Amino acid sequence: MTKISITGSKKHLDRVIDELHELKLMDIDQYEGEFDTGQPSEEAEELSELLVDIRSVLSKLPETDSEEQTTTIESVQEQLPKIKEEIGNLDAEVEQVQRELDGINEKKKFFKKLKGSGITAEDLQSSEKLDLFVGRLDIEKLKEEVKTDRFDIFEGTSATAVIYSKDHANQIETAIRNNSKKQFTVPGTELTGTCESIYNNLEQRKQELESRKKSIEQDRQELAEEWNPKLYYIENFLTQKIEKAEAPINFATTERAFMAWGWIPEREFEILEEKLALVSEGKIHVQKEEVGEDEEPPVKHENNRAVQPFESLTDLVSVPRYNELDPSVVLLLTFPLFFGFMIGDAGYGLTTLAVFYAGAKMFPKGKEIFHSLMYASVSTIIFGLAFGDAFGYVIFGHHSELAAATGIQLFEQIPILWHRAEHLGQVFTISALIGLVHVNLGYGIGFYNEYIKHGLKEAFLEKGSWYVLQAGAALAFLVNPTAGLPVMILGVLLIFLGEGVEGMVEIPSLLANILSYLRIFGVSVAAVALAAVVNSIAQTAYGAGGLFGLVFGTAILVFGHVFNTFIKIMEGFLQGIRLHYVEMFGKFFEGGGKKYAPFGAKEP
Repeated sequence: MTKISITGSKKHLDRVIDELHELKLMDIDQYEGEFDTGQPSEEAEELSELLVDIRSVLSKLPETDSEEQTTTIESVQEQLPKIKEEIGNLDAEVEQVQRELDGINEKKKFFKKLKGSGITAEDLQSSEKLDLFVGRLDIEKLKEEVKTDRFDIFEGTSATAVIYSKDHANQIETAIRNNSKKQFTVPGTELTGTCESIYNNLEQRKQELESRKKSIEQDRQELAEEWNPKLYYIENFLTQKIEKAEAPINFATTERAFMAWGWIPEREFEILEEKLALVSEGKIHVQKEEVGEDEEPPVKHENNRAVQPFESLTDLVSVPRYNELDPSVVLLLTFPLFFGFMIGDAGYGLTTLAVFYAGAKMFPKGKEIFHSLMYASVSTIIFGLAFGDAFGYVIFGHHSELAAATGIQLFEQIPILWHRAEHLGQVFTISALIGLVHVNLGYGIGFYNEYIKHGLKEAFLEKGSWYVLQAGAALAFLVNPTAGLPVMILGVLLIFLGEGVEGMVEIPSLLANILSYLRIFGVSVAAVALAAVVNSIAQTAYGAGGLFGLVFGTAILVFGHVFNTFIKIMEGFLQGIRLHYVEMFGKFFEGGGKKYAPFGAKEP
């Protein structure tokens, strides 16, 4: 990345801005100095207000598949008040319909409870001589407690109505309170007749309102089909125009001249210089600038297609600094391996692959993350085949359940590494070794970064010292403490010289970091156990025999393994990425870089 400056006459400013926007090469720095900064064009504020209005309208219209349609700002400005009014009317009508629907649903719930009771809407109204209770109560106990016959009981499907004389209200209401479980409020309604007829009328009215609601939404869809293509065209046009109009805010200006500073990829310097000279008739001066000690160039990820999906995982933590190794490469090499080893089941590899593929299609903004996870699914399939596991069943090896079920003995002859459920000790040991290698890979990358920035001495003191400490610990463990102790003391001394007290404090965390990788073992055990539980429950259901056993057992398998798929995605991703972010990245990754965002580009 190269820092450049552009100097020219103000009369060429607009053409230079247009060309810079078209080239999409220059990440413009905001000017802070003695000169005045430029002013946005006079139309910038008006255009911004129009853009806000357009985006507000678009947010209230459904998405359409139509391509952008060319139109003019004047045409949109003229029609926008009418569109907003029409949307407002549709919103008001939908709100009114929804309020009535909510009321009908509440009334339906009430009258449904009294269906079959024979009571009418007229009976549910209190009068001068009669009062009413509707709720759930113990009828037999009520009858035993009340010493009068001045009441009637109407039993519905899930509620009871009691109509009683106000002359005996004290006695009856006391008995109702003693024996009632819940009371329902009688809703107001203009409908007449029995509860069944009222319920049916309400259902008919509900269908009419839902039909009207669909009609309103269809009107909104038609409005979107007509205007979305034009509004999106103007939105993009205005976004670019406003960006150009506000660009001078970042420039230094005098009465007659302007200057701008920024960053471009070094290989693009001659192209930019040539293009700007062309639009300014050769009267623009572009030159490379010295980078100050306190300046750091913006960062542009420059990885091949295989690594690019993992850049999004790196940026979730922080953008790498300009002069440090991009850890996206490390994520490509190790994150899929961790995920695959932990899940280690070919069946779940296929289901997670399907989930991630669907996620990439449904959520385009997160497609890079989903693409990186698809690598992890492929790794899961490979490890699953190596372990001979699919949905918790042993498919290959000397006791293949697939061979037993199909009678095809070839499945038993397919070689595998081992069945994890039978070799948990090996999984444990491998998890610890992975931690040792991964953490030290982090120190190795840190050594490289320090070497590039500060030279060999600093790299050895800050990162190489940790290798010395571990070599001493290995000697003490494998040979004898006497051989390892001096080397360990040397390592501690080197760490103090390289990182000071902060490094000394981190020494105990080294072992904790390595042991943290035993979570790989934990997730692996859980993956095996969860699949086995689902299969065991399904097998019990199948053992019951008959159509019910077949259907119920199959349902358990499908639901259980779908549920397990999402559990394994969560565990595999969270634990795998944590081991990178916390245990490894801390050994080398500083982050805090500024992402390269060239003027005119929609995305960096």
